[in-house]
Amino acid sequence: MLPKVIHLVDDRKLGGVKLALESLSQSSLKLTFDFKIHSLNLHTWFPRRYKADIICLHAAASWRKLLGLCLLRLANIGTPLLYQEHHYSECFVKQRVTTPWRFLLMLKFWYRLTTRVLAVSEAQADWVKREKLTAQNKLILMGQAKDMTPFLILPAKPIGKPIVLGAYGRFDSQKGFDLLLEAMTHLSPEKVELRLAGGGEELEELEAKWASLSHVHFVGEVHDVPQFLSGCDAVVIPSRWEPFGLTCQESLTAGKTIITSGVDGLNEQLEEIESLGLNRTGDLIRLAELTSEKIIEAIDELIERADELLDDNQESNASLGLSRQSRLVVAANWPRLLEKWRKLLNLHL
Repeated sequence: MLPKVIHLVDDRKLGGVKLALESLSQSSLKLTFDFKIHSLNLHTWFPRRYKADIICLHAAASWRKLLGLCLLRLANIGTPLLYQEHHYSECFVKQRVTTPWRFLLMLKFWYRLTTRVLAVSEAQADWVKREKLTAQNKLILMGQAKDMTPFLILPAKPIGKPIVLGAYGRFDSQKGFDLLLEAMTHLSPEKVELRLAGGGEELEELEAKWASLSHVHFVGEVHDVPQFLSGCDAVVIPSRWEPFGLTCQESLTAGKTIITSGVDGLNEQLEEIESLGLNRTGDLIRLAELTSEKIIEAIDELIERADELLDDNQESNASLGLSRQSRLVVAANWPRLLEKWRKLLNLHL
């Protein structure tokens, strides 16, 4: 019988987390481990004991859920409890937390109740260490990834006019779509078009506010992300905080030029390519400041580069974006992550 590993989530709407867990559960590791994904409610006072060899928790920590975590731990004494921190980061605290000491104290209590704390990026792990949120021997830098084969096989898109920008994810303040939409009001429909995909609590408000923009298209929930990206020349990721940012990994593997805030775990994804000298000038654009004005400057820079490529390659299918070698480097994070999971799970059996 295979060792049973249960992943517990308390919010099925977490797109990147859900996709990453599903990809892990269907990976080659399923031949070695029996993966199950279950929903739980940490607000309940009636936790269950799971028939599992290892429990992996993926819930967002909070004071209100702390008692639920205590009871979950008591009900499953003897079973390793691995906690993967998908939600919080240095920039989250700066943007959303009014009393940092109180919030960080909660995280210290939360992490203390777990066997291991798994960080999804180097930036997040460094923040946890600086704030001394957990013992260093409990913290493991796992990273994040999923199977990128559908993105890797996408062909390069020839440049057309207008330039097509893509942005996708949950519509809430984290993603910075409001700043991107503000920027689009100052850009010509003849030069650039924006396709926004996804859903969330701010979708209706943003649609109503920006419906008059002829070069902005809200395309709704997208179930085939590679197909969506195939029609884009570049992807904009103006996040206010992003512990990792799976959309960036997907877009890079698809070969797309990236315009990003570079916060938290986003920056190191770009640095992975830059450190190997694989990127061309203009492939990876970081915003000097997360404002609509800086987004406008970045998009103007992209339009200018596209015009130059079209002028230089009038007889060929010129395209923006990453080289094949760069895309392979990003896609290689998936097998490396699987090996980390294999070693970690075996360590706790």
